[in-house]
Amino acid sequence: MIIYFTLKEYAMANTEIEKLAAVMNEFAGAGAPGAIVSVRRGGKSLLRSGFGLASLESGLVNTPSTKMRIGSTTKHLACTLALLLRDQGKLSIDEPVSRWLPELPPSQGRRTLRQFMNHTGGTRDYLDLSLLSNGMVLVPGEAAFDYQCRQHDDNFAAGAQFIYNNGGYRMLSMVIERVLDMPLAQAMSEYLFEPLGMHDTSLWSSDLDPLPGSAATHIARPDGSFGKGIFPSVILGEGGVASTLDDMQRWLAHLLAPTLWPASLSMEMLAPTELNNGYVTPYGFGLIREQWRGVTLVHHAGGVVGGTCQMLAAPEHDIQIVVITNRSDKAAPALAEQLLAALLDETLEPAATPADPALIDSCGGDYYCRASGRHYSIVLQEGVLCLKDFGMPLPLQQGSGDTLHINLLSVIVLEVEALRDAAGKVHAIDVTQQGRRMRCERVAAEDRAALTLAQFAGNWVSTELGADIVIKSEPGSMRIAGLYGRNTYKLEPLLADVCLLSCDDPAVPLAGTLRLSGAAGERRRLVLDTARTRGLNLDEGGAHG
Repeated sequence: MIIYFTLKEYAMANTEIEKLAAVMNEFAGAGAPGAIVSVRRGGKSLLRSGFGLASLESGLVNTPSTKMRIGSTTKHLACTLALLLRDQGKLSIDEPVSRWLPELPPSQGRRTLRQFMNHTGGTRDYLDLSLLSNGMVLVPGEAAFDYQCRQHDDNFAAGAQFIYNNGGYRMLSMVIERVLDMPLAQAMSEYLFEPLGMHDTSLWSSDLDPLPGSAATHIARPDGSFGKGIFPSVILGEGGVASTLDDMQRWLAHLLAPTLWPASLSMEMLAPTELNNGYVTPYGFGLIREQWRGVTLVHHAGGVVGGTCQMLAAPEHDIQIVVITNRSDKAAPALAEQLLAALLDETLEPAATPADPALIDSCGGDYYCRASGRHYSIVLQEGVLCLKDFGMPLPLQQGSGDTLHINLLSVIVLEVEALRDAAGKVHAIDVTQQGRRMRCERVAAEDRAALTLAQFAGNWVSTELGADIVIKSEPGSMRIAGLYGRNTYKLEPLLADVCLLSCDDPAVPLAGTLRLSGAAGERRRLVLDTARTRGLNLDEGGAHG
């Protein structure tokens, strides 16, 4: 409270409060979902407010005590519990998970909890597989593990890459439940929430179950209206916790200066991860420690259907920020960054320089790497030069010469170098990510225009999806009939043996590639890649029709 400030601190606090209020001005006015926001500095509250409506249906407003989903910010809570159980001798994070999950095929069961926690296991992700084949249809609780057990191929060899993976955290959750012989919700409450006095925090595993005092999530539509956000599956340690501002601030403060566990455990969670090739990612066990404009940050964001979260600390400045939104068009990580910048604006290093939009004239278009099967495109997105990777626009930053950079939270880090021929025309780009360099040749638009999808047309089947697929060449489309629902995609040819896919449902932002595989005369096979699913085989076969 203000009475605890000195006069100098009072004046400074008022200035800071005004800066923070200016950031939140975009939520001024009633009639729309909003956010809950808490900013603390030096242990004192500078901002603790609710903005907008908790529910369009009820008309209730967001308050500091409103409960909201924190999405993937849950992940480090699950990691904390796993490490506590390890220190009690109840589990190992370095043994094959088949010890606790014998149902997994041998190729999947050899992974470790450590690899699941730092996203280097290389297994496929149940959530991506379900969205890919079922769309936003609600699936039963057992579906997640069923998808994991169906997988016999990998995204990559364990430790070779970092690909964000909710499936690994679902399996981590199941191991904890089997070790303790209790539901994860009960385990989190007994081991974490109750000891810390987090009485308004719980694992809320299904949007179909009521949670008193909670906000609804809302999906923004292009016309300015909102739909109801419902997560299409049960959620556990991968993203199921709901909490309040005060509880999350209490948790964050304890994470940085723990009393329930040794400081070494918190430090272990923040330790970076080294890949097999020596590349180091700042992602630890459900947490990221990175340098942002000269400031050391500890954070992890989260997202659900119709909401986002960011939990962030700048320990050297004694700043803690929690932002949770209940609308899909307001990103909590961006808001948290703006709030932090408002407090530290005079001490921050300059922001990276955006790439010159005029480069679209020389570099714009599609690129493909035959060796890796990766497709990239350089586009202008609302005036910003971006590299599109599996449909996600990544803002490019200016480097030296023909080199551009991408850095999102120090986790998505790429270098893009344009390669020119003797006439000075860009004919390829070299994309470097996680220590791997990929030569991507430019695909001429006029060459694409002459291509058809005839060679992709037909009926296909995927045992790992449990799905039948129908592809039509005119117009280019793919329909997947999954275990629980269906999804449809637009197809566009890229090369004679490669086409691009994008989901027709705007609520499922999936994009990727299909590649023809196999020698002439052999049974046809397609290989499907998305951001979180790699090398998924579709074999020629029957379909649901």
